Amino acid sequence: MSLIHVSALILSICLLCGCISTDEPAQLENSGKVNVVATTVPLGHFSEMVGGDQVNVAVLVPPGTNLHTFEPSPSKLMEVEDADLYVKNGAGLEIWMERIIQANGDMLVVDSSSGVGLIETTDSNDHGHDVHLGDRGVHEKILTADPHIWLSPKNSMIIVENIYEGLIEVDPDDADLFQRNRDDYLDKLAELDLELNSTFSETKGREFIVLHPSWSYFARDYNLVQVPILESEKEPGPRYLAEIVEVARGKNITTIFVDPNFNPKSAQIIAREIDGRVLPLDPLAENYIENMRHVGKEIASSLEG
Repeated sequence: MSLIHVSALILSICLLCGCISTDEPAQLENSGKVNVVATTVPLGHFSEMVGGDQVNVAVLVPPGTNLHTFEPSPSKLMEVEDADLYVKNGAGLEIWMERIIQANGDMLVVDSSSGVGLIETTDSNDHGHDVHLGDRGVHEKILTADPHIWLSPKNSMIIVENIYEGLIEVDPDDADLFQRNRDDYLDKLAELDLELNSTFSETKGREFIVLHPSWSYFARDYNLVQVPILESEKEPGPRYLAEIVEVARGKNITTIFVDPNFNPKSAQIIAREIDGRVLPLDPLAENYIENMRHVGKEIASSLEG
């Protein structure tokens, strides 16, 4: 076989296996299944858990992307054109939602946050802090909601129910399948919640330091207090960093948790000052239950001693 033929064969195999990116927008199949587009990876995962083999799922915001600065490109908007159902996060996250509706006004939109007890914040351009340290000047106070609703197994049960209601509306013929899948996954989420309640049964009111305040709902569920480094997506000044260091030393905190989608510089500075460590917690990992078990284990470990 000639070198040209061998090269062509290798290229064909790579394309079939998906190991070469064509940089084309993901296209939903026209296969009789329900085409679902979800804003985030976790919402896409929940949609797959409920929909099973009867759904095709695409995720709008790619992994590794900052949710708070994301803007849908024309190629991303193309992914929405064939959707039957759009699963949005809600709680004010999708400030660009009108563009999604313009791309496909016929699809059903599910608001994942419907029925969730939202955590409110009055920090402009910010999301749900539990602790505020020091005087950082006078700002206009705007009432907003913390959008990280999925980082709570209790909230996720509500989200799964919302997705189920959307699926049976667009595909009532498969309602029995969706109900079985929903019930099975809700049982797993309830088991996860029980595990985490047990894990944090003796740590009421304990603080953990995070780079970005993604974990407000998790903290509320398990009676913890998150201390955020970042506010309003801006790097903190020296005074606030010093206050965080003081809190860490006073509470014997030696772990700083970082979101891999944010610059860890501030966290690294604090960790050096307290002779501590920086550990990543990914709020957008694909396998939700496995990730939340990992999160619980790491936060609980940081509270020991």
